[in-house]
Amino acid sequence: MLKLAVKKTTKTTNKTPKTNVVNVNEYVVVDYPKNLETITSRHYSVRVGASDCTGVDISINDQPWQPCRHAVGYWWFDWHSYQPGTHQLVARMHKHNGEYLISKRRRCKVA
Repeated sequence: MLKLAVKKTTKTTNKTPKTNVVNVNEYVVVDYPKNLETITSRHYSVRVGASDCTGVDISINDQPWQPCRHAVGYWWFDWHSYQPGTHQLVARMHKHNGEYLISKRRRCKVA
C-alpha cells in the first residue's frame, strides 16, 4: 500500500504543497534483544526483521556499520566480545533503489 505524504512549509506561498510517495510496507526493526533486555551470555545473535531488501547492516554504539547474514526469513548478526554495560543497536536496510531505511534505536544491557 502506498501512502502520500505532504510536506508542509511555514512560508505562505500560493504554490501547492510538494508530495512524496512513501511505501508504508517497508520496515526494518531490531527484534531481539528486546528493548532494555539484559544479556547474560558471552555470544548473542541479534535478530533483525526487514521487508524485501538487498541487505541489512547493524551499528552498535554508533560504531561503523557491519553486515548481517540472511537466514530463515530474518537478518542475523553474531555479536561477541562485547563489554558489560548498556549498548545501543541500530539496523539499516538497503532498499532496491539504493536508498536506506534506518530502524529505531534499541537499547540493551550486558551483565
